[in-house]
Amino acid sequence: MIVSRLPFDGQIHDFDIVVRNARPLLVGTHDRSRRAFTWDPASDLWTVYELGDPWLDEEDYTELTALGAAVVGGRVVIGGGGEHQGFAQWDLESGKVRLSAQEGGVSSTSAAVFDDRTLLVVGLSSGPTVQLWDPSVAESDDLDDADLDYGTPGGLEEAGPDEEDPSPYDFLVEVDELKAVSYAASAVAAGMLHDRPVLVANGTDGGVLVWDIDEERPLTEFDDLEEELSDFALVIGGGPTRVVAAGKRRLLAGDPITGDWDEPLTVPGADISCMDAGLVNGRVVAVTGAKDGTVCAWDLAGRRLLGEPFCGQGDVHAIRMTELNGHQVVISAGREGIVRVWELTP
Repeated sequence: MIVSRLPFDGQIHDFDIVVRNARPLLVGTHDRSRRAFTWDPASDLWTVYELGDPWLDEEDYTELTALGAAVVGGRVVIGGGGEHQGFAQWDLESGKVRLSAQEGGVSSTSAAVFDDRTLLVVGLSSGPTVQLWDPSVAESDDLDDADLDYGTPGGLEEAGPDEEDPSPYDFLVEVDELKAVSYAASAVAAGMLHDRPVLVANGTDGGVLVWDIDEERPLTEFDDLEEELSDFALVIGGGPTRVVAAGKRRLLAGDPITGDWDEPLTVPGADISCMDAGLVNGRVVAVTGAKDGTVCAWDLAGRRLLGEPFCGQGDVHAIRMTELNGHQVVISAGREGIVRVWELTP
């Protein structure tokens, strides 16, 4: 296990992972206004960045409790918001605002790859809407900075107004039929399902939907369960694609084609606060963080825990699976202001 602490007192609200120089870099947000940070697990190096004011009325304030990150043109772009701040985007290193704060609040943000495009998937706390923003497009004032060349913008389709300075609103996708229930990045899963760009989340009118973004319709509606589900992941490769879902203390997998769920597993500890899933040595593995600090890793096909659960001393706000030095690992962080890294060995 690797354990590292924020270079100051505070909690980690959320983080995402980008790859720089073939190594994972954790990009996160904490409880300091107008600040974000990176942590390099290979060198245990923390770097804190100052962000520009995202408000047009100069409030000099950020509330980043949800954050997603993407590498665009070799630079890290972050986007996010909070209960009292709408979605905004920044160039991380310069702190320059690329998209001013929108109206309404943000409950969750994550980066998702659709073929060769990375988009930021945003759940709104102010209404039942999921948004997709293109991090390669900035508001017109920011495009004049020659030092911030992000290349050619593009949404899910290479369509859009033919103008010299495209607007991020030209590429914005809004899905009113979905809502983010969780306040973690796992509130909405996203990816490609049989060459179709899809989202998986709670439906505005109930149920869990696999939503075709291009066709603007549900591909599948999952069977209703007694358990309320709040967190989702889409695992692709190594066999049939699986949707992994969590809610309260339940964890289960389902078929995105038929809408059938497997029998749920009961997770130790308190209610699940965040979740991620992926393939480890060809097996579907899910990791969960809980409100009492419990972290678990599960082999879903074998329906077994991978080792004993770990229990920290505060809410786990964010959890991710990634590769570090050729090994599959899980990274968790939260109220303690501590990042922990475990190797996954099913």
